[in-house]
Amino acid sequence: MDPARTYKILVVEDEGLIAHDIADRLAALGHQVVATAATAEEAIERAAGADLVLMDIRLDGRADGIEAAAAIRARYHLPVVFLTAHADRSTLERAKTAAPFGYIVKPLSHNSLNTSIEMAMHKHRLERQLEEREAWMRTVLGSVADAVVVADAAGRVVMMNLAAEVLTGWPPAEAQGQPVAKVVALVEENGAGAGEDPVALAMLRDAAVPLARNWRLITRSGRQMSVEGAAAPVKTNAGIIGAALSFRDVSARRWEERQIRQSQKLEALGRLAAGVSTDYSNLLGIVRSRADQLLGHFGEYSPARKLIEEIQQAAAAADQINRRLAAFGSRQVCQPEPFSLNALLRRSSKLIQSLAGPQIELLIRPGTATMHVRADPGQIEQALLGLILHACARMADGGRLLIETGNAGAPAGGQIAAYAMLAVTYTGEEDDPESLFEPRPAGEQGMALAMVHAIVTEHGGYVSAQRTGAGGCRCEILLPAEAAAALPSARPSSPQKVPTILLIEAREAVRGELHKFFELHGYNLLEAADASEALAVSQMHEGPIDVLIGDAPLEAAAAELRREHANLKVLEIVDDLPRASQLRRPFTEAALLEKVEALLQDRARLAPATA
Repeated sequence: MDPARTYKILVVEDEGLIAHDIADRLAALGHQVVATAATAEEAIERAAGADLVLMDIRLDGRADGIEAAAAIRARYHLPVVFLTAHADRSTLERAKTAAPFGYIVKPLSHNSLNTSIEMAMHKHRLERQLEEREAWMRTVLGSVADAVVVADAAGRVVMMNLAAEVLTGWPPAEAQGQPVAKVVALVEENGAGAGEDPVALAMLRDAAVPLARNWRLITRSGRQMSVEGAAAPVKTNAGIIGAALSFRDVSARRWEERQIRQSQKLEALGRLAAGVSTDYSNLLGIVRSRADQLLGHFGEYSPARKLIEEIQQAAAAADQINRRLAAFGSRQVCQPEPFSLNALLRRSSKLIQSLAGPQIELLIRPGTATMHVRADPGQIEQALLGLILHACARMADGGRLLIETGNAGAPAGGQIAAYAMLAVTYTGEEDDPESLFEPRPAGEQGMALAMVHAIVTEHGGYVSAQRTGAGGCRCEILLPAEAAAALPSARPSSPQKVPTILLIEAREAVRGELHKFFELHGYNLLEAADASEALAVSQMHEGPIDVLIGDAPLEAAAAELRREHANLKVLEIVDDLPRASQLRRPFTEAALLEKVEALLQDRARLAPATA
């Protein structure tokens, strides 16, 4: 405490002589009395400019000092020190509800007054520092990408951030006070049972405990996801007071790792199959030719003739298997072309119905606005039929088969890329969906699903299988979507040309986001970091520029550009109230697109008059 520090103090006392005496004492201590008040209403009104309030509990009027202190604390967050001649238990209990910073019993002494003021201000500074640290902690906790759940020493949820709410499906208000194991429900990947409680282990070991790789999180809705993270104890000088559990969803990464391992495994098996099929084709050729020669040496009714014919049949069957090995070992020859998965389903619908048969309930559901793909239609159809044949084989006694298309995202270089999806869902059970596309020596269909994987990966896509909640299985084929040519345009398309926009924006990330957005909606976007770069870009661009977008003012740049682009429209971004040709910040992509379309439509209306 610094005894030389002075404060601005409001004195609230309904006895005039006592108020004057307190003011004199404060002035003698070097403090400034900003005002004196006799009622609660006056105290609340005059407290705005004070650092501290000395408040008599008993005041004349409708409200007493305790009610006035509570209102001042709520409105101004000022420290309040109570003055009273009444120190009974009931008064003290009521005074606690206003969270006072001190309590001085009259008559006042010089030392007790100064000490109470210093202690109250010191406590107030500590409280403000604590509030600031809590605000920082809440902001940091809420902004981190990982889910964070904080538990107390009993293992019950104290707080959680937005990412934890999204992953677990638990709102913070409902999760608070619940056991961590209930909110963050971890089970072993093979379904053997519940995983260990990492929060309890972290507090027990007094050390960080990483989540096991085979643990999965079950959300409140029942969805499962692979997670990784760790739990760490929270300690003070008095000991461990709880633990913090942080985790993230790594399902997409694990899925991509499995796809890579599957591709590497199939590539190795393919090379092996190609080599084996070459050796066996020569041996089978010798067997079949020698069998034909032997048949020529025996009569029609010779007992040995039947044995030789069985050798021929076995050799023919072996030759068919060898051909499938050779096909699996050789790369597929692709003839890619842009096409719609919905059109593929329409063309194959009758064949699919015949494969399903009357005992299987078939539902074909093409997705609306499913993106086009560039692939070999014949090979994609072969992959689809391979999945359908397998599904039908798993439903020999009947079931339900759903085939659908749609759009999806898949990990690609750390970003989310656009993919068109072809999904087959069926009620037949699978023992191990993750190994479904590995080659198996199981009859006629032993290599069929491995061929599906080979076809899809050859086209740069992904194929996966997972159990459904109803006990069936869902197989998904994701193929890279064709670029903007196949994407629906959100603007009225012009038969003559694609509008060109010149964007001036200093932030590279914003330019990149708007570039993708406008191209998705059928526009050509030119980018520039400032006005000089915009003029250089316009000189290199062949063709007209229709709209200039950037922070106001843009008169100079627009005047220079209109020398070459007379019909140029200008859209300025402003911070205050906008005019017709301006857009106020902050804005959404949709609002920006709507403004650009309005400018182009306005120019189209004026074009005949200008001509």
